[in-house]
Amino acid sequence: MEEEKVDETTPIVNNQGPSYLFSGKEPIRERQSKQLQCWICAGILISFFIALIIAVCFSFYGDDPKIIPESQNNKPLYSDRDSTFKTEFFTLFPMIDEAAANWSILEPTDEEIKAALDAGKKALGDKEMIEEIISTPILNSPTYRHQRAVSTTSIARNAGKRGYVEDHATRYLAKKHNFQKSHKHSNIGIGSFTNLITHDKIDCELNPYYRTYNGVCNNKKNVHWGSAYIPFRRGLVADYCDAVSSPRCAKDGSELPSARDVSVTIHRPSYFTDKHFTVMLAVWGQFLDHDITATALNQGQDGAPIDCCASQIKHPECFTVPLAKGDPYFDDYNVTCMNFLRSVPAPTNRLGPREQLNQATGFIDGSVVYGSTEEKVKQLRSFKDGKLEMYTTPDNRTLLPVSRDPNDGCNEAAENAKGRYCFDSGDARANENLHLTTLHLLFARHHNYLAEGLAKVNPHWNDEKLFQEARKILGAQMQHITYNEFLSVIIGKDASEKMEILSTPGGSIDTYDDNLEPSIANEFAASAFRFAHTLLPGLMKFTKEYDQSEESIALHNMLFNPYSLYNEGGFDTAIRSALNTSLEKSDPYFTKELTEKLFVHDASPVLCGLDLVSLNIQRGRDHGLRAYPDWRKRCHLSSVNTWEEMEKVVDPQSFKRIHEIYKSPQDVDLYTGGLAEFPVKGGIIGPTLTCIIGDQFIRMKKGDSFWYERTQGNQKFTSGQKEQIFDTSLASIICRNSDKVEFAQRYVMKNIGDDNPLMSCKEIDTFDFEPWREHGKTTKISIDDHETNVKVIKH
Repeated sequence: MEEEKVDETTPIVNNQGPSYLFSGKEPIRERQSKQLQCWICAGILISFFIALIIAVCFSFYGDDPKIIPESQNNKPLYSDRDSTFKTEFFTLFPMIDEAAANWSILEPTDEEIKAALDAGKKALGDKEMIEEIISTPILNSPTYRHQRAVSTTSIARNAGKRGYVEDHATRYLAKKHNFQKSHKHSNIGIGSFTNLITHDKIDCELNPYYRTYNGVCNNKKNVHWGSAYIPFRRGLVADYCDAVSSPRCAKDGSELPSARDVSVTIHRPSYFTDKHFTVMLAVWGQFLDHDITATALNQGQDGAPIDCCASQIKHPECFTVPLAKGDPYFDDYNVTCMNFLRSVPAPTNRLGPREQLNQATGFIDGSVVYGSTEEKVKQLRSFKDGKLEMYTTPDNRTLLPVSRDPNDGCNEAAENAKGRYCFDSGDARANENLHLTTLHLLFARHHNYLAEGLAKVNPHWNDEKLFQEARKILGAQMQHITYNEFLSVIIGKDASEKMEILSTPGGSIDTYDDNLEPSIANEFAASAFRFAHTLLPGLMKFTKEYDQSEESIALHNMLFNPYSLYNEGGFDTAIRSALNTSLEKSDPYFTKELTEKLFVHDASPVLCGLDLVSLNIQRGRDHGLRAYPDWRKRCHLSSVNTWEEMEKVVDPQSFKRIHEIYKSPQDVDLYTGGLAEFPVKGGIIGPTLTCIIGDQFIRMKKGDSFWYERTQGNQKFTSGQKEQIFDTSLASIICRNSDKVEFAQRYVMKNIGDDNPLMSCKEIDTFDFEPWREHGKTTKISIDDHETNVKVIKH
């Protein structure tokens, strides 16, 4: 009930009837005088208590923009009518993660915990026995390539064994105590309890100059925050069907509609080109995504792929997508099952609901170029002049080091016979598509360009110093490009400014907050940041020069096909393709290249592809991501708990089909609902995805002690060095490190136009190494096998 409004015209006393009706012995005027005094005293007391309440509220909310008073919780902070956020919306960030409930009703005894862990170990042994005999997909078939594309490292596989034991131990206890989830009353599962293992103490360097490769020790109070090989963070606790680990089901406990049926019904093909932006926007999004997220998937023995559809033996981690009779594509191939394996259960060192494992660091640090482990970094380094190892072609061009693994899901015998191989990089997904491989090559070349430039101004620096300084600059430039070219398009410049994530050249405010966890959120990795898949067109333009006639190539023929980079001009042609091809609009619709032909190659004997949309929806259910209405509520957006409410906030055609296939609004997947929303003003995605993505990027900036704009610590850049980073654009890196690209638009994620003209690379590439010159240093050089001291003179 709303509180009655009071203003200066409201009477202090509202007497019911004339004064002469009041009885008593006191004269009327005296009684009225005393009454007035009482009201004044009461007013003073009320004012005092109101002031006290305001002071208390301010102490809770005034200094902390992350919290909004409960009285505002039900007020939507976004206007769907004009697609704008209210000012209060931005005070939500960074949002406070929902705390898991306590599982006090199932507090087990030590004997029960031992029995549960024994049951978990037995389940692991049974799984590994199945993996010894289960079928493997055909080499280089779409399902084989898919599992290779999301490669799981040996570290993750070993960690997954512990996670699997914990998962099944929790199931054992839930069954023993007859714990059952109430689908009528709650989407929330059980909480966690019982620490099983204590982390070994890690001694962090007090004031380091450089990041660790795996992200450990970025935060001295919480040394694992943002590091590789930890569970994803959750904004909302998981919604598993059994409250422990089985994939999300419908609100009433029944099965959700098949992810493929959702894809066919709602995310059908429709072709609306967005003339404002280029494919480079989506390519950068994927490159960036691989820098900060790498979900580990279950695999067979020694990392072998598993065929869940062909094998008669069922692997316990298979979660296949059923294909209905009459499917417009798969019926032609007479298949009724799409292969899908669940993500590895992350070890959490406790018993409780299942979590998933992120193999990448949660920081924008260039790990996509270098790797997230010391072993991988060493494998990629040349250990000479601070540079990365490269493959040199006969015509003296540099390419990424090659991978000669015939089972990597990319290498093909016919190409290998020509001496052409797929490539190795800091991330195993580098060969997934030609544009992505090109960015990997671009930044590997860029690292070597930085190392070479630093060596010229500091000839006394050794290999290690050159490597670390080049790595530090490259990571900073990736941060700058992401927040100032990419995010300002995705969520809009206005939202970026109000979230305070745009760069502030010359700024003196250090935004680092060591109480803010930057680790990647599960909902971000498994759903929200996959929005860019809708942007990809079915055909990519290819031209060798800007003024030449266009040729096109189907998107599916660019997957696992990096061999054109061996050709003279191949690198430049691929770059120009990403700069000259317009995006599709951000909407719920997808090209058939992604929903029917994923990971198919025309030369492959298996022409039946996969559906990326189905895989994305299935992944969200696998991870227990809460339904779309829960995320609207989380972001303080208007309710979509009824069909009437949902109809107001999503695309009309999509709403019609959502209503048709889902039994209840409470069943709608986050991925589907988020994509169906109208874009926010100034951005290209809707308010729910903006909320989830914005929150994550705030955390990655303010929770990173090595953020490039920092003003404190050994890791900070000087003002002159920052100036060079602030002047960085993706166009400048392309101009510097391509073979013969001579012209580019200033902002390559946007199409050429009056406000974004085509420019000469000589105007764009202006990076200066002078701010990195160390003055007055002494070094040792070798002259005729004799060492001599040389003074570096200040110019």
